[in-house]
Amino acid sequence: MNKALIFAGLLFASGIQAQANQKIIANAGADQNVNLSTRVTLSGNVAAQIQGQLNDTGITFCSDGAFNVAGCGISTYPRQDAEFGRDFFNNDDKDGHAGFSFSKISATGEKLPLDAIEWACVKDNVTGLLWEVKTAKNSIKTYRFADAKKAVKAINTQKLCGKTNWRLPKIQELQGIVNYSVAFPDPNIDQTFFPNSTNTIYWSATPYAKNPNNAWGIYFDDGRVFEQDKKTRAAIRLVSSAQKSVAKKYVISKDGTEVFDMQTGLTWRRCVEGMTWNGTTCVGYPFGGMLIESLQRAAGEARLTGKAWRLPNIKELASLVDTAQPNLAIDLTAFPETPNDQMWSSSPYALDAFFGWAVHFYYGSSYYTYLEDIAMMRLVKD
Repeated sequence: MNKALIFAGLLFASGIQAQANQKIIANAGADQNVNLSTRVTLSGNVAAQIQGQLNDTGITFCSDGAFNVAGCGISTYPRQDAEFGRDFFNNDDKDGHAGFSFSKISATGEKLPLDAIEWACVKDNVTGLLWEVKTAKNSIKTYRFADAKKAVKAINTQKLCGKTNWRLPKIQELQGIVNYSVAFPDPNIDQTFFPNSTNTIYWSATPYAKNPNNAWGIYFDDGRVFEQDKKTRAAIRLVSSAQKSVAKKYVISKDGTEVFDMQTGLTWRRCVEGMTWNGTTCVGYPFGGMLIESLQRAAGEARLTGKAWRLPNIKELASLVDTAQPNLAIDLTAFPETPNDQMWSSSPYALDAFFGWAVHFYYGSSYYTYLEDIAMMRLVKD
């Protein structure tokens, strides 16, 4: 059994809180030996530092139910995606659209000025990941899933940007560079830094737990995340990382009602809206509503509790997806009694304001659906 999973269970069993100036047990990493005696003291700004590992969506507009508009603060559709996160607080297009932050890297691995006209890779300054930049020649190539490994080997042989650890990205890494502000059919990525991008399906390395013949991919014409038959031909964009990936780690609040995600720095309500924590599990009947009702309910909870609860954006919501689970695609220890249903995000669909983004926690997929559709909701705060 993965030591990181054992470790995560110990975190839950201990009931340790992730609060400022408290000591918690910290995992050394998914692929490393876990030292259970290691402890880390959380300082007041630790959450902000951890949260930097999750890219924002790129959305800087809000939906009024009929149109996507530049002005937010819409009373009927309150507290949307564009009103929070890096796209709001770090909106600077110099190094990437809105809250994205990229650096251009030469073929030999040197950092280049932002106005460089030739570069081979892009470093994501938010996540620390290094991404391959497609050329006019290789941008049109597609591969069946099994054949993609040959392309990875070829790139590593070339030592692109000085690296030999290129690989297919995990699905949430790949979703991290999706720019959800770009409307179909243009490629959903910052083309200032990622030229020669195509609006096609891109492979991830993540297997689909419900079917060994499938793997996860992203449609880069609108940002949908779905499983694909491995015989499908799809494009690839390779990634390199300096550190080994870290297993997901959740810490439960003392009263059991909140979950702190140490990977993103976000705090979640343990139960979906309509259900409550009874000391053992989530009980009650989940609330399902249209997006307008869900946004208003979230705003009401923020006022009622004095806490900054809100609907998560699509990347935040998708960060809860556990692709290794064969049944519900979420950690049911952290989030018990999660409904087998779709959940709303606060992210509007760029092409058409009559749609909004959602995640289905049976499949784990991200997609857009009608605003009048019914979905569950789980609240989040920074």
